[in-house]
Amino acid sequence: MAVIKIQFISDFVCAWCYIAKRNLDAAISLYQKTYPGGKDDTFVITWAPYYLNYNPHPHSVNKLELANERLADQTPEQRAALEKRMNRAGQASGIPFNWGGQLGPNPATRTAHQLVYLAGEAPGAKYDRATQTSLVEAIFDAYHCRAQDISQHDILREAAQHAGIEKADVDDWLQRDQVGIMIDRNAEANKVATRAGVPTLVIQDSHRPEGIPDAMDLMEMFIGVREGSA
Repeated sequence: MAVIKIQFISDFVCAWCYIAKRNLDAAISLYQKTYPGGKDDTFVITWAPYYLNYNPHPHSVNKLELANERLADQTPEQRAALEKRMNRAGQASGIPFNWGGQLGPNPATRTAHQLVYLAGEAPGAKYDRATQTSLVEAIFDAYHCRAQDISQHDILREAAQHAGIEKADVDDWLQRDQVGIMIDRNAEANKVATRAGVPTLVIQDSHRPEGIPDAMDLMEMFIGVREGSA
């Protein structure tokens, strides 16, 4: 049995991060179903925070308005081509992107990252890694598919409960400001470490796939790590 460690550096407002997460899910599933002995190997994913800080305003703002500000130098044709590309990439990963909704003030995803850390990585964490990954998926889905403002506590409560986390635990975690300060530090350190932005995957502390790796590319890396360790 092998343990394959993956650090996944991302921000929840990043559409490509969601696509990369889905590709990672598919790669792990394929590996465990097809590689000899793969079902007995363990994947340990660390969900590392990153802040894209798309919203410079002190309040929640419509995502389309923010996109207009960030992409002001693009022509309408370029914008349409980008949206078409993103929608196609999302469909290939089973993600029905909804570009509407609101984005909270910076750092808009701090509390979301805080909940993910407390769900599965904090010392004495009550929930397992599978529940933590379910929470990651639920937050991505809330923002990208349900057009929900994930800076709002009620939205995060709903996502956490959907992942199987008790409401009382979520309410407790939302009050842990010291953890939020730690998330701030980690997000800043990850911004320095990644350089190329997000998503960034680091497999077994050394392998970094370029761009947005597809499931087959990731599976080949898993096999390389597995056979190298053997």
